[in-house]
Amino acid sequence: MVTAMGGLHVIMLLLTWGVGLAMAGAVVYGAVRLAVTHALKSHTRWVDRGKP
Repeated sequence: MVTAMGGLHVIMLLLTWGVGLAMAGAVVYGAVRLAVTHALKSHTRWVDRGKP
């Protein structure tokens, strides 16, 4: 019984780390996506401003 609870503890620890890493990855992905979108829009405005 002690071994089963130890194994469950390890599984729960790995799942917790996995969920935390997935959430952190989603936040970083969202931030990078917003930054790239903003940069592309700014670049487009900059290029359009230079057109005759």
